[in-house]
Amino acid sequence: MATYDEKNKAELAYNQIKEKILSLEFPPRYPLREIELSQLLDMSRTPVRAAIAQLISDGFVEELGPKRNIVSSVSVDSFMSIHQVREVLEDLCVWLAAYAWNDPVEIVKIRSQLQEQITMAEELTIDSRAFLRADRAFHRALADLSRNPLLAQEMMRVYDLYWRYIFYSLHMDASRQIVQDHLDILDAIESRDTGRAKTRMREHLTLAKDSILMGLAKGFEPVRELPLVKGGYALRTGENAGK
Repeated sequence: MATYDEKNKAELAYNQIKEKILSLEFPPRYPLREIELSQLLDMSRTPVRAAIAQLISDGFVEELGPKRNIVSSVSVDSFMSIHQVREVLEDLCVWLAAYAWNDPVEIVKIRSQLQEQITMAEELTIDSRAFLRADRAFHRALADLSRNPLLAQEMMRVYDLYWRYIFYSLHMDASRQIVQDHLDILDAIESRDTGRAKTRMREHLTLAKDSILMGLAKGFEPVRELPLVKGGYALRTGENAGK
């Protein structure tokens, strides 16, 4: 049986490897070798091996054979499977959130968090990794507002599978529309308008889906085509877009 320390190290390795996958530092089909990862993370191969096994189980890593593992590929079929599940879970989240929230402070807190995205959307150059972290925080807040911990946990697991695909939407700038969608969804939840909350969430996800599918169809490669800025990818907006 694994000791507490071993579980702790395996969880740390899992989180660090997953973060590199989500940020595309480890891009799709990137080979994950235990010895290299253990050196990179400065830990033994045992927790690294456990972390990779969990990442395979969660869908972030593909096992090609004995000790042959790669970061999961991206494809239209894989994306659509993830999108369909996310759409159902997000729909349920906002429906429950509109009924379940009971403390105005919660709504104020989410609006305060949204201000970070609003500020970024007004800039000419956006650090897209930072923008996506703010996006994740918003969807996490709505999931928590549902008052269903199991739903929130599953929602965020699926959101993280979706995360890499969002980079494939950055061939176009929709930052201002994304922020407006978030504001509209939160307004509907605050007013307990479940119908509008669900409609705006579906429209929000449709925008993301269409942008991602277009990026995949065009062969857009985020790692190659988006310049590095502040440790993230520069998303140029306004007059700078497309230059």
